[in-house]
Amino acid sequence: MGEIYNEVRGRHAVKILERMHSFYEASVLCNFELVVGNDRIPVHKLILITNSDYFKSKLTDITSEIILEDCQEILSKTVKMAIEFFYLGEIDMDLHQVPKVIEFAKVIQADKLEKYCLDYLEKITNTENFLFIEKYAKQNGYLQLLDQTKTYVTNNYLEIIQKEQFLNMSRDRLGELLQSDYLKVTTEEQAFQGLKIWIQMDIESRKIHLNTLLKYIRLPLLSVQFLLQEVKPLCYSSSSSELMWDILEWYQNPKTRSCLSLLNSTPRMSAKQTILIVGGNSIEISGEVETYDNSVERWSTFYNLNNKNRWFQAVILDSKLITIGGNVDGVSTNKVYCLDLASKQTTELKEMLQARELFKATVVNGQVFVFGGRDVDNDVDDDFYDNFNDDIDAHILKSTERYDPASNSWISLAPMLSNRYNHEIAAIANEIYIIGGQLDGANYVNTMEVYNINQNKWTVAPPMKEKRGNFAAVTLGDHIYAIGGYNGTSSYPNSVERFDVKSQTWTYVEKYPQSKCDQKAVAFNDKIICVGGNSSSLFEYDPSTDKWTSRGSISQCRTYFNILLAPMDLLKIE
Repeated sequence: MGEIYNEVRGRHAVKILERMHSFYEASVLCNFELVVGNDRIPVHKLILITNSDYFKSKLTDITSEIILEDCQEILSKTVKMAIEFFYLGEIDMDLHQVPKVIEFAKVIQADKLEKYCLDYLEKITNTENFLFIEKYAKQNGYLQLLDQTKTYVTNNYLEIIQKEQFLNMSRDRLGELLQSDYLKVTTEEQAFQGLKIWIQMDIESRKIHLNTLLKYIRLPLLSVQFLLQEVKPLCYSSSSSELMWDILEWYQNPKTRSCLSLLNSTPRMSAKQTILIVGGNSIEISGEVETYDNSVERWSTFYNLNNKNRWFQAVILDSKLITIGGNVDGVSTNKVYCLDLASKQTTELKEMLQARELFKATVVNGQVFVFGGRDVDNDVDDDFYDNFNDDIDAHILKSTERYDPASNSWISLAPMLSNRYNHEIAAIANEIYIIGGQLDGANYVNTMEVYNINQNKWTVAPPMKEKRGNFAAVTLGDHIYAIGGYNGTSSYPNSVERFDVKSQTWTYVEKYPQSKCDQKAVAFNDKIICVGGNSSSLFEYDPSTDKWTSRGSISQCRTYFNILLAPMDLLKIE
């Protein structure tokens, strides 16, 4: 009954105000006048008092008019718009009238009118007027509106760069936009195209800004072919060839990269990413590549690798799925394959220097790094771990390699401090952390060591609180999370530890909802998705609340699989 009563009361109030508005239009029963210049506007006194603290403080029983001397720059048309809002709760106005209405709302302390105008500006933000609204919000300190408009520009970059307003954007504002990690582009080539359009609009006067703005493009993410065909001509036409040489040096000589700190190689955040599960063991060895649609919590098969490989590693590199090493028919392999996610064509790449399985791989600065694992050249049955013996200890590796896609070649790097397999890996900036794992068939460890990419050097890092192998690890911000696993004593801890890179300390966070091993985790939308292992469950961890939440399950139980992020549009997911 209460809801019905409120609805009826609301309709009744609207009708009363509409009736009063008709009286206002006909100047019927209006007991007050607003004087704006030479214009006198009759209005109902009660309406003004109800909507404006200014009028409430000024009007008395005997007051019959107010001369709006504080509003000399405001036309009577603007005042009438405000009065329309007082009666009807809405105004028929265009974009360029809004600032005057807001100015008047401030003078008469009509907060609801001011908020209505700001909400109106938020609703009409589009590619035709974003620059006007953004400038107005900045000049008047409307931070929420400014943030909303900037978010719109960032999310609609590919439309914005085709509009005339974009050509009038200031150099500083364009620089701010190109620096954003949240710029909505599917490739870095698209980010560069906006810069190119802006420069070429007036190349003679704007070419002096190219060297500065070009540094905001994630140049190492561009292909060499694109650099030569698109970037190089613009650089030389704008006298920025020095930066072009730095870019090419990045590709040709990895040893100099630490000196080229101005070249940002971190991929931008993408709102449209999906989770890939690649390979693993289910009922039998699986070559399926499955994708996850977060909006409907549903998995679907994207591709089948059609191989009998297990214990391999997979990474995403230049929008391609790279599968590395593993074990085929009981023998470790050094084979490397590339699946183009767009065309679904597979090619074979240069093989690793060392055959390996149960190792870890990651991508940093457009290069693939692999660490440790083991090399087995005899048949391995399902009970291999239980019967692991000293005869093959020598096959446990501490070697590391790096793959350069530009030259399609592998090179050896400084070896790890200890041999290990079934470990985990986490990369932050130019450091790669190797965590836990097994030193042999029986000894699980909690140790951690760090590889510095720039120095090609290893150092010891603080150990975890618990020994773990076959666990999940993931990087989120400046933290590394170690989840579950096996400790070698017939125990499957469900504890979760978090490593703070800044303080170099491990602390416990909320326990994982299940005790198991072989699960995998990935950072997704500022949360952690952990899935699989010896169950098909999927859980989501929110670091802001320190809580795990069930998010359904995968299609089947999997172990020793890979979990990755890939662009949704590249996979043709709507």
